[in-house]
Amino acid sequence: MSGDTGGHTAGMSVNLTYERRAEAVEWLCRAFGFRDITRRKRSHENAPSRLAGPCGGMVVIWERTDDFKDWMRSRAPKFHEPGERPWPYLSHSVTVHVPDVDEHYERSQREAAAALTQPKDQPWGVRSYAALDPEGHQWEFVQPLRAPSPGPEAAE
Repeated sequence: MSGDTGGHTAGMSVNLTYERRAEAVEWLCRAFGFRDITRRKRSHENAPSRLAGPCGGMVVIWERTDDFKDWMRSRAPKFHEPGERPWPYLSHSVTVHVPDVDEHYERSQREAAAALTQPKDQPWGVRSYAALDPEGHQWEFVQPLRAPSPGPEAAE
C-alpha cells in the first residue's frame, strides 16, 4: 500500500460507496472508532475519504453520485440500478480488528448501530460481534483471544 495511511498499514483496504459520504464518515468515526486520515484538500467533490481502522488497515469511502454511476455504466455494460437499493447489503461484510470488542460494542450501541450479534467468544480464537451501519453495510469486529495455531501449510 502506498501513500499516507496515518501510520496504519495493511495488505488490503476496502472501498465502499455511500449515498451520503460525509454523514457516513462522521458516523463511522463516532460509532466504530475509525479515524479520518484524508489529509489533502479534495480536488473535486467526489474525492474519497480515507479512514484508518482502530488496529490498522484502511476503509476508503466514496459517494454514490451520478458521475460514479455513469463511470460504472461506461465500464460495465450490464450495469443497472435496481428500483430500490437493498438494505442491508447482503453482498459483503467487512471485518475490523479492535483492541476491546466489548467496549467497541457498547460504543456502537450508543450510536445506534443495528447489532446483528452480541460479543461472543468464537471457537477459532476471537471474540466478535456483527452490526450494520445506517446505510446497511455489514461489519464484523473481532478481538484475538489467543495466537492462532499454525495450519498445515506452516509445517512445510
